[in-house]
Order: sequence, then structure tokens, then C-alpha cells
Amino acid sequence: MWLPLRLRETFEIRRHLANIRKIDRAYELKLSEGGKEKDREKIADQRQWESELYYDQIKEIKTRRILRKAMRLEVPFESPTNESPRWRQSHQLLTWHLTTFGYSEIRKAIRQEKRERRDVAITWSGVVVGIIGSLTGLLSVYLSLRK
Repeated sequence: MWLPLRLRETFEIRRHLANIRKIDRAYELKLSEGGKEKDREKIADQRQWESELYYDQIKEIKTRRILRKAMRLEVPFESPTNESPRWRQSHQLLTWHLTTFGYSEIRKAIRQEKRERRDVAITWSGVVVGIIGSLTGLLSVYLSLRK
């Protein structure tokens, strides 16, 4: 079945969040059973490792979304590198996703680009309305003088 990409990604994110909740519930039971401190740390590490996979997939989806929007608006962004504070590579999937800092910078650039485009459209719409108003006035004067 065909679904719009944005909707498909939303369902995918929800499915990943549901899987994270299942993992958390399963490991909460294991952790509540008690045991040695070393065993509890091992269980907590396993829980973190399993849920990190889904968190990485969610971050990857959100990164793809915002980069598509940036490309559509022709907003420049840097390529992923290890030295960049804007990008981070996941440990399990080895995919690149934006950090919080990088995500907010690209969102700010997108908002700025949209604002600039809107300002241009508002300016030109004012000019067009003024010209139409002037032409209407001239036409009305011309028709009233013609009688």
C-alpha cells in the first residue's frame, strides 16, 4: 500500500517507540527481580544496547526529514564528519545523524529562508495590489469622464 513518505516515517517512529517501551518493560522486570549489583549493571547495559538501536533509527528518520526540507529550500548544510559538532555516527547502524546542535542550526536556517521568501512574496503582493488599485481608479475616472 502506498503511503506518503512523511506519514510512513511517522508510523515507523511510533513503531520504534513502541519497541523501546517493550524493551523497557521487559528489562524492568529483570531489574526488579534483584540479584547482584554486577548482574543489574549487565542487564542495564543490555537494555541500553537494545534500545539504542531504535533511538538511532528514530534519529536517522528525523535527520532525513529535515535534510529533505533543507534541500527543497536550497539551504546549505555541511557534510557529516567525525570532527563536526553537528553530526554523530551511530555505533550500531554506522549511519550519520544530526546532533541536537546540528538539528537546531538547520531548523534555524530553514526558518530564516522561509521568512525571507515570505517577505519577498508579501512585498510583491503589495505592489501588485497597488497597481491593480491604481488601474481600477484610472478606469473608473476614464469611464466617468466618457459619459
